[in-house]
Amino acid sequence: MPIDIHILARQIEPEKTALVLGAGASIPSGAPTGNELRDQLGQEFDIDSYQSFGLADLSTIIEAKRERYQLVRAVRKRIQGLQPTGGLMSLPLFEWAGIFSTNYDDLVEKAFRKHSKSLRVYSSNHDFHGAGITGEQELFKFHGTIDKDVCDGHNSRLIITSTDYDQVTGYREALYARLKDMLFSKSVLIVGQSLVDPDLRSLVDEAQKIKSSSGAPGKIFLFVFQKNDDLATVFEARGLTVCFGGIDELFSALLKAAPAEQLVMSVTTDVLGAAPLLEPATATVSTEIANQSGQLERMFSGRAASYADIARGWSFGREVSDSIEAQHTDNERAPVSVVLGVAGVGKTTAVRMALSRLSARDLECWEHKTDFSFEPEQWAQVNDELVKRKKTGVLFVDDAHLFLRDLNRLIEILAAKDSWALRLILVSSRPHWNPRLKSAELFKNREEYELSRLSVTEINGLLDLLASSEDVRDLVEDTFLGFSRPQRLERLKERCDADMFVCMKNIFGFQGIDTIILEEFASLHVDLQDIYRVVAGMQAIGARVHRELVRRLTGLEAGHVSRVLNDLEGIIEEYTVSDRDGIYGWRVRHPLIANILASYKYSDQDDLYDLFDKVVTTINPAYRFEAQSINDMCDLETGITRIADRHRQNVLLRRMISNAPNLRVPRHRLIHNLIVLGKFDVAEGEIRIFERELSTDGPVLRYKIRLKLGIAKHAGGIQNEDRAALVSEASAMATKCLERFPDDKNMYRVYLETGVDWYRYTGKSQLFEDAMLAAAAAQERLLDPELRSIISKYLRVGEEMGIQVYG
Repeated sequence: MPIDIHILARQIEPEKTALVLGAGASIPSGAPTGNELRDQLGQEFDIDSYQSFGLADLSTIIEAKRERYQLVRAVRKRIQGLQPTGGLMSLPLFEWAGIFSTNYDDLVEKAFRKHSKSLRVYSSNHDFHGAGITGEQELFKFHGTIDKDVCDGHNSRLIITSTDYDQVTGYREALYARLKDMLFSKSVLIVGQSLVDPDLRSLVDEAQKIKSSSGAPGKIFLFVFQKNDDLATVFEARGLTVCFGGIDELFSALLKAAPAEQLVMSVTTDVLGAAPLLEPATATVSTEIANQSGQLERMFSGRAASYADIARGWSFGREVSDSIEAQHTDNERAPVSVVLGVAGVGKTTAVRMALSRLSARDLECWEHKTDFSFEPEQWAQVNDELVKRKKTGVLFVDDAHLFLRDLNRLIEILAAKDSWALRLILVSSRPHWNPRLKSAELFKNREEYELSRLSVTEINGLLDLLASSEDVRDLVEDTFLGFSRPQRLERLKERCDADMFVCMKNIFGFQGIDTIILEEFASLHVDLQDIYRVVAGMQAIGARVHRELVRRLTGLEAGHVSRVLNDLEGIIEEYTVSDRDGIYGWRVRHPLIANILASYKYSDQDDLYDLFDKVVTTINPAYRFEAQSINDMCDLETGITRIADRHRQNVLLRRMISNAPNLRVPRHRLIHNLIVLGKFDVAEGEIRIFERELSTDGPVLRYKIRLKLGIAKHAGGIQNEDRAALVSEASAMATKCLERFPDDKNMYRVYLETGVDWYRYTGKSQLFEDAMLAAAAAQERLLDPELRSIISKYLRVGEEMGIQVYG
């Protein structure tokens, strides 16, 4: 039988519950029912027998007889001015796992604004983006939103006609898939949806199918305004919990039942309290040292040392750690450290070592979690709070190239302030760091460090650790322990491309790291091999791996997840990305190990393409975590360029664009490939679509210039003077683009290309000289070593062609 509302309130934990708001949730705030809206539209547009139609069919008739904007305007007139009341105003007081709505209105958005709470709204697949996780509450709107429609020039549409439903099938499926995924770790509370609603029936059917086939632990609660005991019996017989009441009563009961700490009204003395969105995205070093327990075996197997590992004395000194500590305890020195090095040389561990020492010296120290988006404005607020408290803070950003646009923004904000109290440590590798655009303020305010091979001093520190730590010594092979210290030192000198924390077994043993990884793989049961291979492969190609994505690709049942993780302990680890969102990341213990395994298990191009194809097809961009994977898989170093055939790349890229049309990077890669393949007409069409849907950006402007150069070079049957005319147009475009993007080093590269091609077709050097002077002036201002390399390259090209650079 239906339960009492107070019992329901005690059973609901908002942070572990996805909230689904049906049409009834908005009625107490003045919104019409579906039938009421249908009747009002039928009367306003004078449609015969309008009551015999559903809302979608009637709207289709109105759109066919009149203009769409008139239909949308009529709906807005009835809905847009509404204000939230009662229960809806209490929504922002709870941290929900997610909020889903079948309503057009913006009552939820208004409630969050009134509480000054941040809310991320999704109303179409154009809202899917790769910004990573943030601390914001998310609202998913199945039917679009009242203030965005194609009749206004938006990419989103109000989903009201039958045609609208047909056109957004992929978007709605993504939202339902996201909601269904939540049932594996969350409960679902459906509020205000009629028990006879076919959408509710469909959702319940899918949820029940998941629960029966996979043992999903989540519960489904139906909170219904109109009492119907007979229908309640039908749903209860299928394992659902039904409760009757009003929305105001519901939230009153939830507020009474909620522990004080569950409500979003806490005050903290922590510096991060000045920017609450940063809390889930940030590890506080002092807290990590206090809370973590060391895990030497994981570190031995490849995981970077944790703060607790370092506190336990299981790490050896790195010279760069000393340098970073000295830099950030001297306020006269640059406030930014840039640490570069290939995978496996111990960059993360070295920086954590420095942060541990800085924290012990009473500096506020944090590490950004790479699965989350980076929020420059929020960190600027932290800087201001540090200034107020007369303190210094240090923020570590690993894989900093992933957040470089936002880091540039933060550094520019801090450089413009009177006091710069938030110091930064940025870690990356040169192949990822050098090509990306960086602010001139970053170059002016940074000290750069390079990690490569271990120095003799560091190797001696490793041997000292071996001598002093019984825990470490127990993990070392007897064959190595038998040597004297000079012999150990000599052998380690030959094998120190990577530090202890990547392949200590390799350093102390006598096998290559590839052999160790492959033998470990071969020793596993075939079912575990499949999961290990898929996780390593996805990690290697840039996908953000998490539990539900693995389940979709491998068919792993929910009830078997714990057993698999236990069997793969030390090989694959699960970590919490966002408990509220139900996202639990999976990763191989080090990226280098993932790359090694993937290089063997996906060595065949067909197998590799099949992996990309499955991941791209399976990804649900309604997860920001997964939408970021789409961008990451387009990385030129580790991503889609692993597929040698550009035509096959383009198939994948088009699928990415279809899934998340608001992402720019896949479109950039597709346009680039089309130009390289000589598909100039198709590339031009893609550029037009890009500019119409997303607006122009720097890369697309460069592609427009390269498109002109490509046509000039490859067009058949035209004379050199025609080719020169095309190049002249390209050069003019480049100079105009540089007025808009004067700090874009890649724009100077393409400007120099136009100068070279102009000389090739005319024998005149003026355009090349102009481009070279512009690039040299920019280098003096930007101080970017990569731009200096570009200039040097084209000086050599010019000399080889006989161009007199300065007349």
